[in-house]
Amino acid sequence: MIVKNENGFTLIELVLTIIIVIILATVVSLGLSGLSTARLNNAVNKVVGDLRYAQQLAISTQSRHGMTVDPSAAQYTIYRTPATAVPDPSNLGKNLVVIFNDYQQGQLAGVVFASATPFTTVPPACGAARSAIEFNSIGAPTDTGGTVLTCTYTLTLSYAGNPWQITIQQNTGNLTY
Repeated sequence: MIVKNENGFTLIELVLTIIIVIILATVVSLGLSGLSTARLNNAVNKVVGDLRYAQQLAISTQSRHGMTVDPSAAQYTIYRTPATAVPDPSNLGKNLVVIFNDYQQGQLAGVVFASATPFTTVPPACGAARSAIEFNSIGAPTDTGGTVLTCTYTLTLSYAGNPWQITIQQNTGNLTY
């Protein structure tokens, strides 16, 4: 009686293994690209929500409120003039300061402001870029001196090279993204 010792893989087993590895790699890469989109989307929603909060505070208290951005630290602060940080309604006892890398255990880590002077005008020649925008008692965007802005401003966030713009309309303060 002859006994064969069959060591190794058959061609079919090898092809099936390669197909499974390709399918797994595709699923993982699609999941990771969705993660970057979700992270940027969450950051944009957070910034827009906080800008709207500052605007609503300005209207309800009849005093200017705004957002100042520190692009080098990837953070922003919602404040009441003169430069008093607003308490965070979702984190009692803390001021409304958002640091992307630390926010909710790093859920927004890697998101950055695309410019050293984050609020830029549309068109660029319309006015000066700035690091803070305020809202007056009727919700109109103003500079830090209280002058109503006559230009539309954008704030651009970026994650992994993908930018996303938030637009603040002149006179009305309407936010689009």
